[in-house]
Amino acid sequence: MKRWPTRPLGELVLPTEQRDPRENPTEEFSYVDIAGIDNEAKTIAAIKRVVGAEAPSRARKVIRGGDVIVSTVRPNLNAVALVPDTLENQICSTGFSVLRPSERVLSGCLFAFARSPSFIDYLVARTTGANYPAVDDGEVKEVPVPIPPLAEQERIVKLLDEADALRKLRAQADRRTAALLPA
Repeated sequence: MKRWPTRPLGELVLPTEQRDPRENPTEEFSYVDIAGIDNEAKTIAAIKRVVGAEAPSRARKVIRGGDVIVSTVRPNLNAVALVPDTLENQICSTGFSVLRPSERVLSGCLFAFARSPSFIDYLVARTTGANYPAVDDGEVKEVPVPIPPLAEQERIVKLLDEADALRKLRAQADRRTAALLPA
C-alpha cells in the first residue's frame, strides 16, 4: 500500500457558516437532521421542509452541494452523507460536522474517508457521554487523513463509484431473485 502524507482533516476543509432560520420566520427551507440519514446507504434519506418560525433550535449549519456531513452524535453508527447539489444553501443540524472540501481534496475522497473504519475508530475513541455519546466538531477536524495527489484521488473516487454501482446492482438482483423464488 502506498504511503501518502497525512494532515489533520481541518487543514483540508474550508470554513463553513451558520445562520438562524428563525430570523426569517416565513421563509421555507430544507432541513436535514441526524434521523434523516440512512447510515447503511450513507445518504440523506429524509429532508424536512420547515418555515423559519418553526425551525428547531439545532437548525443552524449551512450546507452546500459536495459537502460531507458527519454526525457527531453516536459516531459508531457512522451516519454520514454526501450533500447533493439540490440542497445548496440549505440547513442541517448542529449535530453534524460539515466538511467542505478545499482545493486539496476531492469531495468523493472526503466522503470515502468519512466512511472508513479508521475514521470511525478515531471518533469512537474520543466519544464522551454515556446517554448521549458524542464528539465535537474540533475532534472531527483533528482526524489524521492520508492525502494522495489529486490525480490519484480522482482514480480512487472512480473505482469506489464503480464498486458502489456494482453493489447496488447486486442488491437489486438479490431482491428480484428473492421475489421470484416463491413464484
